Amino acid sequence: MRIASIVLPIALFAAACSPPAQEAAKTDMNASETAAPQAAGPITGSGAVTAVDASAGTITINHEPIAAINWPTMTMQFTAENPAILQGIAVGDRVTFEIKSASESSVVTMVQKQ
Repeated sequence: MRIASIVLPIALFAAACSPPAQEAAKTDMNASETAAPQAAGPITGSGAVTAVDASAGTITINHEPIAAINWPTMTMQFTAENPAILQGIAVGDRVTFEIKSASESSVVTMVQKQ
């Protein structure tokens, strides 16, 4: 009887402190609803070229906001999927570019002067 009088209050206290399963599920659902949208395919951006290294296959662009992946204006270095797309691109050029996908956001598949 003594053990039951100790265990029962502890069990009731633990149950009272736990969030209901339904509330926990609601929280998870809301978190997924507020997550940033993920674009399925290529994502287009535009900006000014601040650096190009054709031999390394990289380009740095000060780009405008990219709404498809909730990016603000920022300067980023990208890797060209094919370094040949960087030919003829120079520092100071205004460009339109295509990011491979939201999951591969550091890879550009197209860079074109505006």
